Amino acid sequence: MPDATRLLLMRHAKSDWYSGAGDDFLRPLSDRGIRDARRMGQWLAASGHLPERIVSSPSRRTRQTLELLAAGAGTHLLARTDWHDEFYHASVGTLLSALGKCAAGNDLLVLGHNPGLEDLVVYLLGTQLAGGLYAKLMPTAAVYVLELVGGLAAMSAGCARLLAHQRPKSLAP
Repeated sequence: MPDATRLLLMRHAKSDWYSGAGDDFLRPLSDRGIRDARRMGQWLAASGHLPERIVSSPSRRTRQTLELLAAGAGTHLLARTDWHDEFYHASVGTLLSALGKCAAGNDLLVLGHNPGLEDLVVYLLGTQLAGGLYAKLMPTAAVYVLELVGGLAAMSAGCARLLAHQRPKSLAP
């Protein structure tokens, strides 16, 4: 069987639209976002889905999400992170191109933004989403855990298998 890679796709936690940041790139997390990012870190650790490495948008809200995710998981994830400017509001094409250039390995988390991440979920899962999991596939702080047979370089439409999915609202308080 060809090598399989676990690809985790996560949207940043809820941002604070009323922070006065003035610049979308600098917008921080809201109180709910702070709480949700920590809870999703706890879920990643408890479910055995902690990534070996991370590629992320460098925006303020993705950086804060990752810091809180690590705090919730009880581990230091920042040392495993590569920040890529092209992941800030990236299209599915940009994400596919950038991921195809990532070094081979297992358990990669992509932390970024919609609509690109949601489009990537649809592209990779294809017909597995028929009937839909939810009306909105990638709300803030949601995580999809996918298996890619053949690794990142072999990504194509419908190539992934859904291993797990979680969103903050589905977690017990």
